[in-house]
Amino acid sequence: MKIHGGIKASSNGARWVLITLYYNMFSYVLIYTFGLPRPLLYIGDLLTIWTFFYAVRIKQRATVPKTFICFFLYLFIGLFSGLLNSESPLLLLWGMRNNLRYILFLYACYVLIRREDLERIFKLLWIVFAVSVPLCTIERFFVDYPAGTIVGDMVGGVFWNYSGCNLPLNVILCICLTQATIGYYKNKVSIFKFLVVCISALYMAATAELKAFILEFAVIIIVAAIFEKIRWNKVIVLVLGAFAFSYIVSLFVLLNDKPSMDYYAVFSINGFLEYATRDTGYNGTGDVNRLTGITAISNSIFDNDLEKIMLGIGIGNAEYTNFFVSDFYTMYSYLNYQWFHMIWTFIEAGLLGIIFYLSFFICTFIKASKIKKIDMNISTTRIMILIMLFLFVYNISLRVEPSGYLLYLILSIPYIYVKERKEKI
Repeated sequence: MKIHGGIKASSNGARWVLITLYYNMFSYVLIYTFGLPRPLLYIGDLLTIWTFFYAVRIKQRATVPKTFICFFLYLFIGLFSGLLNSESPLLLLWGMRNNLRYILFLYACYVLIRREDLERIFKLLWIVFAVSVPLCTIERFFVDYPAGTIVGDMVGGVFWNYSGCNLPLNVILCICLTQATIGYYKNKVSIFKFLVVCISALYMAATAELKAFILEFAVIIIVAAIFEKIRWNKVIVLVLGAFAFSYIVSLFVLLNDKPSMDYYAVFSINGFLEYATRDTGYNGTGDVNRLTGITAISNSIFDNDLEKIMLGIGIGNAEYTNFFVSDFYTMYSYLNYQWFHMIWTFIEAGLLGIIFYLSFFICTFIKASKIKKIDMNISTTRIMILIMLFLFVYNISLRVEPSGYLLYLILSIPYIYVKERKEKI
């Protein structure tokens, strides 16, 4: 099958990867913003499978990188645990679908994408970033939402009109801010453009109630400065940025402060730790919290059973869909574990699953750091991997299509570079 015209790419295979990426990024927009039928979401699965087999068919000299074994060990743990717990085949299939698709896409990116394709993708992300500034304003201040709606969860710029649409927006903000920061430190981006990007990103974060972005912003600016070994004259901009940062935090509080949430307290160190670890949970109603959820589930649900703590209850055994739900979800959905990737992974694959899953990110970071010529793309990848480790704990950005596919493409970049280097030998 060949595609002519449309999306520009280095090859027909790369074009399929881009189509798969873009469709999964924006399929929720088609459904929730434009009202198209929900079954269209599953076209993304078909595109992923097709693109993977396309990559397998023309893999040429590309072989499976050794670090990919980390993901397969993670899936094996989840599968083995599912068999131990007599898991329903339907739940197992759905759990594998929700996890394996990203690995298949990662491999397709590695085999089919070239550096020039990455530049096209990043250009699109910058367009999304720019268009989202006015859209966030409209969605926050000029759209009426039903009573009880958490407005920030419904503000996503280009991604709009579904709960959690601020997750992919957050990923876009992080990627673009990372590139602008690295570009500024490398003297490839003017101080004006850098400040515009910073202010725009922080403004959108405030409208979308992205508390996490305040921390991500600081991490990106500081880590990029360390990686790029910036000179003293750049420190002046960091000082100016600190003043702007303080102002944006005040704007964030002004827009989002509620009687039930003291935002000034949250943005203090003690307040943040209290918010992230309180016994009453994330919502303060007895659900789980990001930093204490694993301990709570180990004690109260797994009854300190070592087998369950190490292996979980099986991949898919904590899943839920519009068509069916697992027994675990039926009993414990009130814990809101499905809001946190790390806790969800722990429930299904245990501590071993978490270790194997995170090992891939760590190994990829090391691989990226060993590449001799660290350009913009590799620098972006290294910083974004640190952000992904944070997101693994903080929410489910790595698990949902609009943000997950984009993040896994970022993960593929060091492997693409290594592959192209070998091809030129």
